[in-house]
Amino acid sequence: MVSKLLLVFLFISVGLAYNAKYGGELYQDGKNARNAAMGGLSVSYADGCNPLLLKNKQTPSIHFSHKNKFGGLAQVTILSYFHPGKKYPFYLGLTNRSVDNIPDTESAWEDDGNSVPESGEINYFNVHQITQQEIGIQLSTIRIWGPYTLGFNLKPSFMSLADYRGYSITGDVAAMFQPFNKLDLTLQMKDIMGLKYWDSGTLETLSLGIIGGIHYRFSSIAVGLETGSRIEKYSLLHYHAGIEYEQQEQLFIRLGTSHNSIITAGFGLKLPFMDIDYAYLQPSVDTPFKETHVLSVGIYLDDMKQIKGKITS
Repeated sequence: MVSKLLLVFLFISVGLAYNAKYGGELYQDGKNARNAAMGGLSVSYADGCNPLLLKNKQTPSIHFSHKNKFGGLAQVTILSYFHPGKKYPFYLGLTNRSVDNIPDTESAWEDDGNSVPESGEINYFNVHQITQQEIGIQLSTIRIWGPYTLGFNLKPSFMSLADYRGYSITGDVAAMFQPFNKLDLTLQMKDIMGLKYWDSGTLETLSLGIIGGIHYRFSSIAVGLETGSRIEKYSLLHYHAGIEYEQQEQLFIRLGTSHNSIITAGFGLKLPFMDIDYAYLQPSVDTPFKETHVLSVGIYLDDMKQIKGKITS
């Protein structure tokens, strides 16, 4: 009986909630350098966007990524840990996004009584700077049945904007079919039953996103395309396309494009126990934003132990 009442309350709350069109983009914004350089295509598991990619990883690792977005207007940082596990792999990710120096004009308008905003009624001394910060936690794992793989993400997050505080929780489910070794067909459902609550009393819902993808690996080239949208009125079609060229398993050259970047490019270096990746993102011409830079570092713990053992011996 209690569970039924809770379910009824949940649906009533969702029905009365405000729908946030862009409210669930924290984790998408946290693409690491390898994915970002390929147009945002999910080819690296390190940013946690696609849990299915955990399938091909067998060694524990730590990854760090930092994005300087739009010439410094926003900063996005990711720290993650992957453990292969005895039976099922486990991923833990922490994403932080901050935007500083946001003008707060709430108290700047001094109305002269006609309720019509005019330039002479703006008191610039009442314009203050506020900060927005979001912290997201991501837990991921997979289950494998032959050529089929299911992936799961659980994503709680916490937000602050000026004096307001909020929190949210949502999740993803993804499926992958590998008809043969070099081809992956994926389908992801993002932000399932996503809810965001603010201490002002506002409850937001995050629209469900559905994205399909195809990835193919040649001997030295990997290509992929992902496309989809959120299930809401007037939702834009999202797409990510990219290509990666591998030279002697040490140097990687990447190119891509997406719905919000004209061109993306970058490179990667594979060292004995670590990876270093860089990405450059050129925004669309119809936006006033500057370019974005992403730098990522991955450390493979087993390889580090082997090198340390050789040095000490």
